[in-house]
Amino acid sequence: MRRVVASVRERDLEEVYDRLLPLVAGGVHERERPEGVRELAWVATPETEPEALRDLLGARLLRAEGAEVAPGDVVAETGHAWTIGDRLVLRTPDAPAAPPGLAEVVVERPPGTFGSGQHPTTRACLALLVELPAEGELADLGCGTGVLAVAAARLGFAPVFAIDHEPASVAATIRNAERNEVRVAAAQADLLAADPPPARTIAANVPLAVHQRLAAALPGEVRRLIASGLEPAHAVAAEPAYAAAGLRVARRIEDAGWVTLLLERDPA
Repeated sequence: MRRVVASVRERDLEEVYDRLLPLVAGGVHERERPEGVRELAWVATPETEPEALRDLLGARLLRAEGAEVAPGDVVAETGHAWTIGDRLVLRTPDAPAAPPGLAEVVVERPPGTFGSGQHPTTRACLALLVELPAEGELADLGCGTGVLAVAAARLGFAPVFAIDHEPASVAATIRNAERNEVRVAAAQADLLAADPPPARTIAANVPLAVHQRLAAALPGEVRRLIASGLEPAHAVAAEPAYAAAGLRVARRIEDAGWVTLLLERDPA
């Protein structure tokens, strides 16, 4: 039996998993490495041997090697769990349950959807979300699999809305809300055309163009906004757009080449 170990950049994880997981029936084991690198290990298949990976992953692949190992030495578990701010555990369905006293969110990511909890932008959004008071409505724009929406509902925000332009993402959000027994109203919409809902808190893990459209149409009810999905240069462009709407940067997280901002409305 052969095991493959590959290194990829953290910022490329979502796309790497999209390409890799359909080919690896036994699952992928992940370990964090310094400087924004993740090490992935799996039982080799012909399509995922090191010599085939460059065609599969392109420049996302930093290094890969294969070796013959005994069956007991092949790491093949797929369960992952992340603790967010000592308040919340985000985990895959096959990972162990959260310790007593911590809120738990169980999320499954179907192929072709975004939001497993592994991407730096998702983790940064969650880190900010768990620190906010759960006051009133929250809208998760660009919801992907609904990680932020389901976490918000678990933390006590209500009502919670989730919007994405991909039907598969809306369906995944509905399934994950049901799995976690929380209420999330999920809908499909083009965020470049539709006005955002009048929620007190908004989480938007979306490209710069959507942030600019959002800032221009921001309802006055919005008091706080978590803005992510931004490269450093794009964050520089997004900040003045939100400032013009009355939101100022209260916190900034930079991780693996991505910027996440917590913006708050100026006091009246």
